[in-house]
Amino acid sequence: MIRLPLLALLLSGFTLLMPVVASAQLEAPTRLPEVDPGPMEPDLRDESMDPPMVDDGAYLDDAPEEDVPAEEDVAAAEDASTDSEDVYEAPEAPARDARAAQSPPGEGRTPASASPPAVEEPTVITPRPVTLSPVLAPQVTDADLEAVWNRWRQARATNDRDAAAAALKALRTLRVELAASDLEPLSAGFLREAAVRQRAGDVAGAVRLAEVAVELSPGLPYARFELAELYAREKPGDVSRALGQARQALTTLVADARYRRPALADLGALVLLAWGATAVLLMGLFFLRKLRYALHDFHHLLPRVVSRWQSLVLGVLLLSLPWVLGLGVLPTLLLMLAAVSLYLSRAERVVAAVLVAGVGLLPLAAGQLARVTAFAGTPAEDVYLLERGGVSAEEARARVLTRLEARTATFAEVLSLAYFESRRGLLEEAKAHFKAASALKSADARLLTRFGNTLVGLGDADGAALLYVQASQSAPGLAAPHYNLAQVVRRRAKTLPDAEVGRELDRAATAMASAQALDGSLIGRDPPPEDRLLLNLLLLAPSLGEADWLPLADGAEAGRQVEAQLARWLLPGLPPGPLAPAGAAALAVLLALWGFAGSRLKAAKVCERCGRPVCVRCDPELGVGTKQCGQCVNVFSRRGLVPQQLKARKQLQVDRHQAWSGRLVYALGAVLSGAGHVASGVPVRGALYAFGFLFALAAVLLHQGLVRGPYGEAPLYLKLAPAALLLLGVHLLSLRGLRRLRRGE
Repeated sequence: MIRLPLLALLLSGFTLLMPVVASAQLEAPTRLPEVDPGPMEPDLRDESMDPPMVDDGAYLDDAPEEDVPAEEDVAAAEDASTDSEDVYEAPEAPARDARAAQSPPGEGRTPASASPPAVEEPTVITPRPVTLSPVLAPQVTDADLEAVWNRWRQARATNDRDAAAAALKALRTLRVELAASDLEPLSAGFLREAAVRQRAGDVAGAVRLAEVAVELSPGLPYARFELAELYAREKPGDVSRALGQARQALTTLVADARYRRPALADLGALVLLAWGATAVLLMGLFFLRKLRYALHDFHHLLPRVVSRWQSLVLGVLLLSLPWVLGLGVLPTLLLMLAAVSLYLSRAERVVAAVLVAGVGLLPLAAGQLARVTAFAGTPAEDVYLLERGGVSAEEARARVLTRLEARTATFAEVLSLAYFESRRGLLEEAKAHFKAASALKSADARLLTRFGNTLVGLGDADGAALLYVQASQSAPGLAAPHYNLAQVVRRRAKTLPDAEVGRELDRAATAMASAQALDGSLIGRDPPPEDRLLLNLLLLAPSLGEADWLPLADGAEAGRQVEAQLARWLLPGLPPGPLAPAGAAALAVLLALWGFAGSRLKAAKVCERCGRPVCVRCDPELGVGTKQCGQCVNVFSRRGLVPQQLKARKQLQVDRHQAWSGRLVYALGAVLSGAGHVASGVPVRGALYAFGFLFALAAVLLHQGLVRGPYGEAPLYLKLAPAALLLLGVHLLSLRGLRRLRRGE
């Protein structure tokens, strides 16, 4: 009977303990419900207190002697159990647990035949481990892209629309997942297919294929030109749609160095060609107009016994020596200028000297043009291809690797190489090359950001976060490191205890706010889905500007080759180099200055009436400043000296000369704009007209261009229409000005 109060006391104590255990099993509310810590399986047991997990028999045999329960304790436990059943029918297991909880150490042993009592330990809330979705880096090669393209072609050939649509979808997906801005070779293939469709009469199908080409390569201007033309054919009334594509194509052509530089090379070549043609034609016109007077004075240099026809033949032979000996174009022009410089007016000498000196400098100008417009085959093109990450970038990678092994690669090359490898899933190679780039330039924010992206792909989120912080400190105005840091911190917050989640998410929010403040377009940017978390879509990578890699477009060798080739044509037999062209230009200036000594040397002049030479050696009575020959002075100035019949004959001769000169001027002006002005004594205006006319004519005749751009060319109408309008406009203005000039207006 004494045991009953004791049992009741034990039961009441067990009842008081139950709420404590239950309250310990409740989880505290999480501060941010969007962070899911995942399932947790804490292990709070003390290994020193746990018995070995063996079966019951082995447990008793292996137990120490002092842990075996005594017989008295077993009997007492049985008596207590019997008495309790007579008084209060309570669940057996809780009663045993209560007694075990209140028994002092060494008491209440479990008999060997019974299982050990389950001791319930208090629950402690700890963070549960979370398995984050892996960050994926697609490993795709150029061969894989070409294989998808071949699948599309085969599907189109067999008219399998489903397979063609699937291949086209795969191309679009691969372009996005590889962060490739353009797939130019594939777009060129779609443009060829569009041309086939157009020739077959399927304009709508051609439009769809051209739209795919533009979608795969938005930076390819020739694809947009083709699409604009197809838009105009499909819907001629919808002018805005076609003009919009043409405007974007022109903008891309001007902004992209890969397509802008060939266009500038063509334009510069046309300018140089027009200059050379203008110099040759106008110098030839000067020479033919003044050759008569030069040969007249040449006769005075010979002995008196030499007749005029003999001196004429000898002079022509001397002037033809450059052609006979093959001295080139420039020596011929210099000889022509030397022969007629004394007989040209001041304006004509200046124009002739400028034109011939320009021809002398043509090799240097052409070489410099080749240097500043070079792009294909240079390290700049390799960086360009690696940055875009499209097809044929693997060839650029091989070239950069070769230069890297030779220790000649620059920072931009190595950085672009590592970035390309990172986007193509070659993370270990990218990591090594990022380290090589950091040895060349360590504090570059673009390097740190791209390197951090690679570390994220390799699973080193902490190292990536450190690089992002350094990048944001190096370039505070760059949004990419802030954005990437926010993404990394958000992912890391999912693995932290609840007490630390809030601080980490605040850090992520601050970084995201900084990124969006620097780049407003990031406000609407969503990360990729968790089931396909791609590295190229999750993180941002700042791009290299044109100023970073365009200096690598080294055209020194191409410039030397062009300079040497043009110098051999203009100045054959002379050693290559800048001295010969510069010396020729200086000689042209000296010959023009030599012409100012014509009055002191008593050079012949042109009679303003009949065109005969005005020579003081032939007629010493003429004054030095006279502008008429001796015949015109005697006939028209001295009255009564010449009979009326001779005077009428001379007047008829003068009229024929004036009429013939007028017809010749109009004929020259009709054939070559500006030539009529030069023949009329207005050389500056005539040279400008001639240069504009020859430039437009060269643009029309050489519309295919000297330097072809990659993956196509500008449409023919875009080249011919402006050139034809310029040609027609210059020619009409020249004729109008020549007519006014002849009328004396």
